[in-house]
Amino acid sequence: MLPLHPHDPPTAGPYRFLARLGEDPWTRSYLGAAPGRPPVRIRVLRSGQATDPTTRSAFTHRVENRSGSVSPNVAAVLDSDLDSPVPWAAIERPLGPDLGELVRAHGPLPTAALHPLALATAQGLAGLHTAEHAHGTLAPESVLLTGDRALLTDPGLIPAKEVHDTEASVFDPPEGGGAPAGDIFAWAAVLCFAASGVEGPDGLDRVPLQLRSVVDACLRENANLRPSAVDLVSMLGGTAAAAPWPPELIPVIEASTASVRGVLPAESAAPTPGGQGRFLGLTAGALALTLVAATGAAWGYNRFTGLSETETAAEEPEPTTPAMITDAACLEGSGFPEPAGWEGELLADEAAFSPDGDVLALAGLEHGLSLWDWRAGELIATPAEDVDRAGKLEFSPVGCAFSVLWEDEVEEAGQEEQSSYWVASTFDIPSGQALEHLGPQPAPRPDGSQQRMSVTTTTFSPSGRWLALGARTSIEVNRDDSIAIVDMETNEQVRTFNDMDYSSHLGFLDDTRVASSGLDSIIVWDIESGQRVQTIRNVSTREMVTVPGHNQVIYIANGEVVWHDLEDGSPLGVFPLDDYTAAPFNANIRSMTHDPGHGLVHVTWTYTSDEEDLEDRTTYRRAHLWDLETGEDLLAGNEDLMAQGAAFHPEVIAGIDADGNVNLIDPDTLEIIDTLG
Repeated sequence: MLPLHPHDPPTAGPYRFLARLGEDPWTRSYLGAAPGRPPVRIRVLRSGQATDPTTRSAFTHRVENRSGSVSPNVAAVLDSDLDSPVPWAAIERPLGPDLGELVRAHGPLPTAALHPLALATAQGLAGLHTAEHAHGTLAPESVLLTGDRALLTDPGLIPAKEVHDTEASVFDPPEGGGAPAGDIFAWAAVLCFAASGVEGPDGLDRVPLQLRSVVDACLRENANLRPSAVDLVSMLGGTAAAAPWPPELIPVIEASTASVRGVLPAESAAPTPGGQGRFLGLTAGALALTLVAATGAAWGYNRFTGLSETETAAEEPEPTTPAMITDAACLEGSGFPEPAGWEGELLADEAAFSPDGDVLALAGLEHGLSLWDWRAGELIATPAEDVDRAGKLEFSPVGCAFSVLWEDEVEEAGQEEQSSYWVASTFDIPSGQALEHLGPQPAPRPDGSQQRMSVTTTTFSPSGRWLALGARTSIEVNRDDSIAIVDMETNEQVRTFNDMDYSSHLGFLDDTRVASSGLDSIIVWDIESGQRVQTIRNVSTREMVTVPGHNQVIYIANGEVVWHDLEDGSPLGVFPLDDYTAAPFNANIRSMTHDPGHGLVHVTWTYTSDEEDLEDRTTYRRAHLWDLETGEDLLAGNEDLMAQGAAFHPEVIAGIDADGNVNLIDPDTLEIIDTLG
């Protein structure tokens, strides 16, 4: 969005202009709003074109042909005045970023978002083509992402580029635009861009294997050999609604939505105390609120001290917190209150053993957080009883401290409902000490409001001295600050550096290097300088584990689990994921765990059926446990044993089954010894 120019018209019909959205040789487009109506994109024929009978007639024809709705995934023409001295049309404009804006600001979409994007936009094209219309100018800027879907904007409202047009873009088909087959080529080029961040079809090699053959067929130079839009929908899974966006994409969309909502008037345009209705255009100052990108601020509610954000900032003394890592044994006594006992099912998602092997920590979205003496089968602590939703767990390699991600709710200015974000906390079992770690955060906006970033992952260095945190970036946030390093001796965040993408997983190789997994690459960083020292490309998913002390990483590429030696860049072993490769498009790798003691790697993945009614959908879980030396899948035929996850111990494996039960398993025979809880 751009601020209005002094010479821009203030209105079109009942719509007040709030900001500029863009322009082309024929029209200018504005964000508009009217009382009691949803926001719209208003295309106004440029004054020089409005007096040209040929251009005016063509604009009128295109608007009249596109009026009404052909698909929930195509923005409809809602209103127009084609007899006005300067003709205009109002097009549906739900709140959310366009694909070009999102990818260029934030990087390629998460892999799990590509199939929903592909299906929704293909359904939109099928609706247009069935109505005997073509989009004609499909590009990333004409794909809008809202909280629940993707839709095509400006269908057929802009003249298509001719085959010899010198201004044709990389998204235009080689034969020129304007025909349905040209839309199919442009659709594929847009998918390549969404998957790679590379403009046009050149990003094809970054498209996931499950989609690549479909996209490749749409990029054929001979238009007659491309599939139709209806065929495309069938190839992608049918006419049912596309799957929801993955969780990591939703905050990005919400951030853009909030920035636009902030400049919209109240529905009734009610007067403010000063007497002026809040029907204000987006000035340069207001626009700056949506573009602020800075670093270093902390946020949130200190759940463990009971202080609000304001109280913490005003009353907290200079940090004098003792070092988190202590040398007490984990069962010598807990500093947390004695629990009353566990009631009901465990419903665990994550598990981790303490370094001395005596304590098993469990976490889950429906479990919260708990600590167990697994040998006795006894609950010893629930360190944060008011934390209902907890995620990734990891113990420090020394002492009895562990980190966990958990969901917090924060009240934000201007919003009636609380917003949810994920933060990290470290807990020390003997002392009962608990600290929050917020990772890199942007500075407050000029109006004092705060754009939050969720922490996505944490990991300890081999010595326990350093804790690395990865944060989920958003449109408003400077992506130079997506990884933070905390000194566990002082509990201070000592440095942040640039990941160019949010990291789903981090792993130390030694005390000086940490690896981060992005959408399609793994980057090894020097934590002192923040410089990249090594990159592994063509990675298929964000899941990754490191093998500290051996300079090795394990990741997934091209449908295989790859055990990779960073010294010479060669694979030490490759393990097939044939069932995952053949799975539906919405399949996701859920977890990857390495057991150095037994030489095992455990991988789980899930997919959810796509019935139109959400209550009819079913989530399926699959698991593999490979012996790195022999390549044998030890879970073949017995996947449910560890379908949800696993933690490894020299004496036992804590396997989480599909129902969230925690089974204690003999690592040699894979027989269940006991069940926790």
